[in-house]
Amino acid sequence: MSIFSINDNSSYGSIISQTKANKENKTSSKTNFANTFVKQNASKLIEIQSNNTQTLALNEAILNQNSIKSDSPNYHISSDFKNSIYALKYRQANNPASMAYGYSVDSSGYMGSDFNKAAGLPEDFKIHKSTLDELYRVAENNPIIAGEKEYLGISNYYTNIDMADTIRQYYNIFSSALDQSFPNDKISFSEADINSMPKGYAIDGFYNGYGIGFQHSDTIRNNDIRIKFLADYSDVKISNVYKTSEQFNEANNIYDDSWGLITGIKPETLGLSMKDLNNINKGGEHEFKPDMSVYPKNEDGSYPKEALFMSFLKSQEGRILYSPNTTLNPKAQMHNAVRAKESFGSPSMHLDDIMTKKIDFQSLFKYYAEESFQNIHLYLYEHGISKNEAMGNSQLDFDMKKYFANGWKPQSNTINSYTNSIMDRLNNLMSQTRV
Repeated sequence: MSIFSINDNSSYGSIISQTKANKENKTSSKTNFANTFVKQNASKLIEIQSNNTQTLALNEAILNQNSIKSDSPNYHISSDFKNSIYALKYRQANNPASMAYGYSVDSSGYMGSDFNKAAGLPEDFKIHKSTLDELYRVAENNPIIAGEKEYLGISNYYTNIDMADTIRQYYNIFSSALDQSFPNDKISFSEADINSMPKGYAIDGFYNGYGIGFQHSDTIRNNDIRIKFLADYSDVKISNVYKTSEQFNEANNIYDDSWGLITGIKPETLGLSMKDLNNINKGGEHEFKPDMSVYPKNEDGSYPKEALFMSFLKSQEGRILYSPNTTLNPKAQMHNAVRAKESFGSPSMHLDDIMTKKIDFQSLFKYYAEESFQNIHLYLYEHGISKNEAMGNSQLDFDMKKYFANGWKPQSNTINSYTNSIMDRLNNLMSQTRV
């Protein structure tokens, strides 16, 4: 027989009274704790619950609450408290706090695993939403884009930017550069590590839709690249690694002496130097300056891989790259479609084509040399004047202008000697640096 069915006048009356009092005190204590918990965690709960109160996690919590029997020791704790505990324990860990650029963002502002998968990033790699916001800001405020927006009378140039594809293309190059020096699973880098890296790299294989060697084989894609006026880095690779300052400088000189005609040789640090890391937050208003507080140094003072990637993005000026899913304002799209009909690609030769003899570099170079006019490089070469001697020499500048005005042309043997010299230097450098 239950004690609750005994008459009040029975000897069990005092026991019932004491039991009831103990139960009320216990319930009151739990309720007070619940109220205190909710107050102390109010801001956190609001942050978590305000985004999507109908999520599976919350529904499950409500179902669990409804299934609790009345004789449960926690029955008198408020449903808000129970749901709050569930939200703090599970939703914060397993559910996005918000969405951005079509992907989940966690409660700390880092992009979710769905973004990493789309961008081809390692699962534990952290990209903060603020970095993507900065890429977007730079894309919309680039001086050329800003001028077009003003001309067209539009507030936004882009209607959608495929951030995942831009990050994917960049990360492939970044990862390839690091692979030249370290295992691909290395995630932290000391100053000594960074200082031991090559002085520079050369990249090749991008498309801009114009000119020989820069047009994608897919005509539809190539036309889209031209209209959107974005570079496509989907096939870009590291073509050369310059381990020493001498190699770096020689590559620069060959690129300059060949009038920029050779693509895939121009040296870049790709942001992978201490100097670059220390200058990430510097630059003009329209330049890419990511918030580095979300990529702090490790406890031992080393740099996380994410910090190096930010420096790499800085070296690329934070430019948006081509994606079929990146779309323009209709007015900008129409304006660019008209402009794309005009071909203004400059002549160039891919390094791969030169080294595999797919093209005759010397013949083409001679052709450009003969067709060019007022060629300062050839004038200096024919007269035995170094570039350092020419710098700031006003008398030489006056003499060259006079010669050019009188129709000066380089001699054939000058062109032959100059071209052979470029080719010899190129072969020597490639034997040391080619990937």
